Amino acid sequence: MLTIKVWENDMKCPGCIKEGKRSKVFELGTYETLMGWQTYYDEDGKFHSHNPNDRSTQYRCTNGHMFRQTRRAICPTCGSDW
Repeated sequence: MLTIKVWENDMKCPGCIKEGKRSKVFELGTYETLMGWQTYYDEDGKFHSHNPNDRSTQYRCTNGHMFRQTRRAICPTCGSDW
């Protein structure tokens, strides 16, 4: 199983890309970690949200490849993905 970390909304199977094939991709399930975090405003009054939780979704393509996509929220102020 391949694990990829991406930040955009497009979805193509990495196995098919490697093999020069095209396919449809189906979502098999999603889970998210449930760690707590606290948002804050820094010394300059800027809002920060350093959410440490990952969201992981498993996929299968029509050519039989399976892979996982992992995402983490990015702080709107500093761009950190903690």
